[in-house]
Amino acid sequence: MERFISTKALSLFQSNRFVSTVSKPVITIPLKWQNKLTRDLNQKQEQDRLKASLQGNTKVCIVSCKNTKLNHYSGQSYGKFDKVPLASRSWGHREANGDYFAINSQGPNPSILRNEDCEFSLLDLSEPLTKNLTAMGCIKPTLIQKLATKAVLRGENSLIAAETGSGKTISYLAPIIQKIIDYKSSNSVANEPLDQSLNAPLALVITPGRELCEQISNVGQSLMANLPIKSQCITGGRLKRDMLNADYQEVDILFATFGAISKMTTNRIFRLDQLKHLVLDEADTLLDDSFNEKLTYFLRKLPLQSTRHNEIIQGVQTIMVSATIPRSAEEILSQVIPYGSFTKLTTQNLHRLQPHVPQKFIRLSHLDKPTRLLELVKKDVSRKLPVIVFSNRSDRCDWVSMFLNENGVSCVNLNGNMPEHLRNGRFEEFRSGRQLVLSCTDVVSRGLDTTSVHQVINYDVPTNISDYIHRCGRIGRVGHQVTGIITTFVCHPTEADLVQKIEYAARRTHNDELPNVNANIKRLITNQMLKKHEQRVLLN
Repeated sequence: MERFISTKALSLFQSNRFVSTVSKPVITIPLKWQNKLTRDLNQKQEQDRLKASLQGNTKVCIVSCKNTKLNHYSGQSYGKFDKVPLASRSWGHREANGDYFAINSQGPNPSILRNEDCEFSLLDLSEPLTKNLTAMGCIKPTLIQKLATKAVLRGENSLIAAETGSGKTISYLAPIIQKIIDYKSSNSVANEPLDQSLNAPLALVITPGRELCEQISNVGQSLMANLPIKSQCITGGRLKRDMLNADYQEVDILFATFGAISKMTTNRIFRLDQLKHLVLDEADTLLDDSFNEKLTYFLRKLPLQSTRHNEIIQGVQTIMVSATIPRSAEEILSQVIPYGSFTKLTTQNLHRLQPHVPQKFIRLSHLDKPTRLLELVKKDVSRKLPVIVFSNRSDRCDWVSMFLNENGVSCVNLNGNMPEHLRNGRFEEFRSGRQLVLSCTDVVSRGLDTTSVHQVINYDVPTNISDYIHRCGRIGRVGHQVTGIITTFVCHPTEADLVQKIEYAARRTHNDELPNVNANIKRLITNQMLKKHEQRVLLN
């Protein structure tokens, strides 16, 4: 029976500061039931969170497919033992022709520093050099430039590895120029003559290709404007003439292809006894089996800086630069220099799909490839937008160029099998805008600056992940006004295997690293042959 208290009595109790409460019936639940209800509630909340994570944010689509049921959304994840759905899973069969999927842009270029007050003048670069950088349009350093500049200035052996188009050339070239300026000025202050022989550079930059060598040399010329530094560029194709009519002069920085510098030093046209800085640009290519034996022989002739028992052994500062780090790097370099002596300077997006670059994959028959190619190229050319078409072989590269020209699209081709007199000026003709379409092999995929390109078309799927990363790097570069798009044609089961790896990485929550980033073609073929042999043995 409920008890009631009068208003008068309540006011009396309050006036006398008595504590009074009105008791109400209380329903108590056994402790065992309370625990069970708590567990059920937590389990339901966990299931709701899991369901939300599996669905993701349906307003932001990361991977959009022809079959919309296979779309992948921002924040969407999969269970540990779940099979990740792939649009390209069935692409090994020709019945999948006509299917497609796209990896959409997910944000700005990660190479560019944002909300950070950092300038080149704060990286211990002199005012004249900073002015030259500003004149080139480099107002603020990119992430890799900020990381690498100070390490190179400290004289450390450096491994500079960052996504393509992030400004790696300036990250090593600017501090090397600064060190040469300091070296020369210190001698002039001490009134000591600089004992520098002719054709004896203080810095050597080695590249695998001619076009890249000329491009880096042009960047160097802009950085060295009005500075007391002299440079020279030597490439293959005319070496016999250059050796017969050798020109001896002062040179501080020498830019050279590997084949050219090997012959020039062997014939003693250039001396490396005064060398202080050595750069291997596009190191992944230089460390490939096609180069590494000759490269290690060349490096053994130089007194390279190294470390032993945590002590620095003075010598030539070695800098390796690449957008991919081959797995064989440590094995090859350990023959001439301890791999542990390198300071590793890398970014978070190394070996990953670039989030700001949209990529589309189309499954089609090899008979439909020319028609689709012509359709895409004509659409961009009509809008005056430059296009690069990649092929895996030189003969196909030449055929694509011929096909486009015969169908009313002016196109220039470039590949490694072209004679020197035909190859010269081809890339510059495209970069300057005189030609809007370039048909090429992977000779163009390494390091070349293509900031005006709107679309890259992979007429052939590259043979390895490393080449795909480098091809994607032709667009979305620092300084690129328009991000552009990558379009890849897929028509063979072997090509579908590589595309599945790319799609799988795109669907993972944290944009997983792409697997097997290795451009060593010889080693890849050998491994494939060994696997096939093992399978035959198991079957027998």
